[in-house]
Amino acid sequence: MHEAQAVSDSGSLTFRQLYVIYIERLFADLYIDALLQLKGASQDYNALRADFARQIVQRLKQENLRQPGVPETNILLSYCLYFWESFARGYAFEVEIYRDLTASGIAFQAHDIRDYQARLSAYDLQILDQYGDIKTSLYFLYTKRGRHLAHDFYITRFYEGGRQRTLVVMLKPFAWEKINGDTVETTLDEATKLFPTPALVQIENRPIVLIDYNVWKERVLKQQQDK
Repeated sequence: MHEAQAVSDSGSLTFRQLYVIYIERLFADLYIDALLQLKGASQDYNALRADFARQIVQRLKQENLRQPGVPETNILLSYCLYFWESFARGYAFEVEIYRDLTASGIAFQAHDIRDYQARLSAYDLQILDQYGDIKTSLYFLYTKRGRHLAHDFYITRFYEGGRQRTLVVMLKPFAWEKINGDTVETTLDEATKLFPTPALVQIENRPIVLIDYNVWKERVLKQQQDK
């Protein structure tokens, strides 16, 4: 859909170009600033995302890119709202994790999400000389880019039974060695059933350790305090 085009009397632009011009450039920094001012309740994040989504719909209407009498413009609207929701939800989760790590006393370095160029950095945060990424779900494992597992660790959500949510950390074996401990081999689907025991799973024929987020924090904090 990125390369789909919207054609007007003045020319044509791809959906991706329209998103950057009318949404990313206008709303991204404003949303991040507002997000950082919230106290942290998840319902506040949801209300903020919804408020910006309404502003985006209005902006598209103002630019004649959303016309009730032209059904084709619904495709562009859906595209824009989908990628906006992904952006907004992702950074809300990042802020939630950063605040929790800080409250837990864990030392880390994070990219500056207030800066556009910093948001494009190769990784989200650094802990124990390891580079990590923060993901809202395991969906990234099913994308071409995500399957490469370029980072040393990932903080993410693990959904069970379609409803229950568990925060987990996925680590490459060398990153796991820094915090050490035994593991039990299992499948990705069964991993959280073994918690708090860390699980060793195979992803794209690569060994990956899955550990409960709170257990991981305890072990990281111990490593940092022992230094």
